[in-house]
Amino acid sequence: MNRTTRPPDNAQPHKAWLGKSVHYVLAILVVAGAAWVLNKYISKMAWHDVLAALERTPRWHVVGSVAATLVSWAALATYDLFAVRTVVPGQVSTRMALFSGATSHAVCNALGFHAITGTALRYRLLAMRGVTAPDVARIVGLVGFSVAMGFAAITCIALMLEPSITNGWGRWPGVALIAAFGALLMWLSGKHTDLRIGKFSTPVPSARSAGAQIAIGVVEMSGAIAAMYLLLPPEIAGDFVDFIPIYMGAVIAGIVSNAPGGIGAFEALTLVAFPEQARPQVLAALLAYRVIYGLVPFFLSSLALVAFEIRRRALLRRDSAAVPSR
Repeated sequence: MNRTTRPPDNAQPHKAWLGKSVHYVLAILVVAGAAWVLNKYISKMAWHDVLAALERTPRWHVVGSVAATLVSWAALATYDLFAVRTVVPGQVSTRMALFSGATSHAVCNALGFHAITGTALRYRLLAMRGVTAPDVARIVGLVGFSVAMGFAAITCIALMLEPSITNGWGRWPGVALIAAFGALLMWLSGKHTDLRIGKFSTPVPSARSAGAQIAIGVVEMSGAIAAMYLLLPPEIAGDFVDFIPIYMGAVIAGIVSNAPGGIGAFEALTLVAFPEQARPQVLAALLAYRVIYGLVPFFLSSLALVAFEIRRRALLRRDSAAVPSR
């Protein structure tokens, strides 16, 4: 008699359902906590103090924030260029890959649900160049991997430069991340051309390409952090390195909340990190940051996508008119 036990056929669906349930419950808890924190803190603020803080923001700080935003978004678009060249080399022009990356990131950052909006928008743009849906999914996966590498790289730099933020662990977490990066690059330098996870497989970048993406990730995250940091009064912001864990924690809270652009959770955690008397200035900086880093790129990308669609339809009509009727 065969005593080998096999899980029932419906075990995997139950596991998937459990995983999604935990994710949704965690997201609800984060959103609820953010709403409670925002209500508690904002109710104690006078809006004229917030407006006065906005008016006191030096103009060159605003200009610097805009410049940092441009650097960050340029790096984000470059992620897509690397991913496209890895998955479908020679099939998509550099200009189209950068356009797809810049607009997709801007729209996803504003609307949230990156896996859905990012995949749909990239497919809309890249399918015209013959890129299939599975390849678009691979591109999105590699872009997500690059974003994660940038996140980890800037965290590693912060841990090495300011070991006190680890509460007694010193530089060891940073050393562990450096070792992980080294192991990853060594693995990619071997004869590995594909990564398989279950039934899904995707081409992987070379070690040289991955190293370049890690460096670009440091630039991208530094730009994003600087865009927010420059809007804070210097006496409140402190050192740039000290502000990195605050920003990274706020980003993580926003991701977990699943809210569009992490709105609410990002603001709540940032406000918590500063003393009560500084919060009107912090809220003013957050509002300015949302406009500069979120709304303006979304607005410009939306206009660019509309112009792209108008031009594409005009070319299609012209080509149709040029075909002689039989």
